[in-house]
Amino acid sequence: MSVQLKITPNIIPWIGKSDALFKLKQDIEKLACSTIPIHITGKSGTGKSLAVQQIHQHSPHQRGKLVISCCKSWAPENSRVELDSLINQACHGTVYLKNIDALSSAQFEQIKDYWLLDNPLSNAVRLITSTSQCSTTEVGQVDTSLTWLQYYCLTLVLPSLSQRKGDVEPLISYYQKTDLRIGQLKLEKSAISLLTNYSWPDNVKQLKRCLEKLTFVDDNTEITKQALIEVFPCMAPNFEHHTQSNSDISAPLQSPLAEAHADLETELAVYFQTPNTTSLQVDKTTIRSQGHPALQRALDYLEAHYTQPLSLSEVAECACVSPSHLSFLFKRYIGRSFKQTLLRIRINTAMALFRENPYSQVTEVCDDVGFSDLSFFVRKFKAVVGVSPGVYRDQRAKH
Repeated sequence: MSVQLKITPNIIPWIGKSDALFKLKQDIEKLACSTIPIHITGKSGTGKSLAVQQIHQHSPHQRGKLVISCCKSWAPENSRVELDSLINQACHGTVYLKNIDALSSAQFEQIKDYWLLDNPLSNAVRLITSTSQCSTTEVGQVDTSLTWLQYYCLTLVLPSLSQRKGDVEPLISYYQKTDLRIGQLKLEKSAISLLTNYSWPDNVKQLKRCLEKLTFVDDNTEITKQALIEVFPCMAPNFEHHTQSNSDISAPLQSPLAEAHADLETELAVYFQTPNTTSLQVDKTTIRSQGHPALQRALDYLEAHYTQPLSLSEVAECACVSPSHLSFLFKRYIGRSFKQTLLRIRINTAMALFRENPYSQVTEVCDDVGFSDLSFFVRKFKAVVGVSPGVYRDQRAKH
C-alpha cells in the first residue's frame, strides 16, 4: 500500500521562469521551513510529487525518509493502523498522503487527531496531503469532509501549465537535453507557438508524452505546425467547432474495438451515467417504478464512490438491506454480480477518460478509476474491451 522513498540531493528542478512558477518556488521555500502539516491542491500533472520532494528536501525533516501512500488503496477499517505504520517508517521524516479525498468520512474520523497533535511523538513527522483540484460536490461546493484541512494545514496551490505558458518552451528545451530521441526533433517556431498556446489539460506530463510520441510518428524529425496538428488534431485552434460539424462523418473505431466499445456502453447505459458519457442516461425512474429502491440506492452509492475500495457489505449497509439480498438484486435486475458491476463501471469510466484525452497515461487512469494494481487493471480492461488500455488509448488518438 505504501511506498518508501529516500530523497537524495539530486532532485529534479522546476523548469521555467514564469511569474506563476516564481511564486510557487517562493511558497515552497516558506512552507518548507515550518513543521505544520501541508495540503497541496493541483490538477493532474502539475507536479504535486515534485513539490512534496522539494518541501521535504528543504525542511527540518530532510534527514528522515519521505514515505508516500495513495489513500485510494487504504482498507476502510484500517486507516489508523495504516497511518501509524507510515509514521513509523518515516521516523523524523515526511509522510505524503496522495488523494486524501478518496477517504470516507468515517476514515477521516479515525485519523483526524494526527493533524491536531503538536509533534509530541519521539518520531514526529511532517504530514503532507494532496488532492486533484478541485474536490467539489454535485452542487459545486467544496467537499465538506476536507474543510477541516483548511484549518489545520498550510495550503499550497499548484499552477496549471496553461498558467505557465512562458515555461512551455524551456520545458521542451529541457526534455531535448535529457532525452536523446526528443533531442533529435526540430520544432519550427510555428510549432512551438502552437504548443505554447495549447491548454494542456494534463499539464507537464502530457507535454512530455506528446514530445515522446512525435519521435515515433515519422522518420522526418522536422516538426511544422501542420505536422503537429495532423498528429494531435485537438491542438488545432478550431478543433471543437470542427469536431462538432463533422461528427456525422467521423471514422469509426476498427473492429473488434468498435464492437467492444459499443457493447459495453450499451450494457451500462440502462443503469449508469458515468463521467464524460452524457448520452448514457440512467433509467432511475424505471428501477423505482419496479419497486427496487434498495437497488437504486446501491447504484447511486456505486456511482459516487466507485473510485474507492468498496465491499458488498458497505454498499448493502448504505442501501439498508442485507449483503445477500443486495447480491440477489444485482444478479436479478442487473444480470451480473456486485463485483462485476463495479468492475464494469470502472472500465467504462477508464474508456471515457481515454476518449476525452487520448494522451493520458495508463498508470494515471488506472489510479483515477479506483484500481490499485496496474497489472490487474490491464488484464481486466483487455478481458472486457478486447484490447489493452494502451492500444485503446492509441486508437482513440488516431481518430
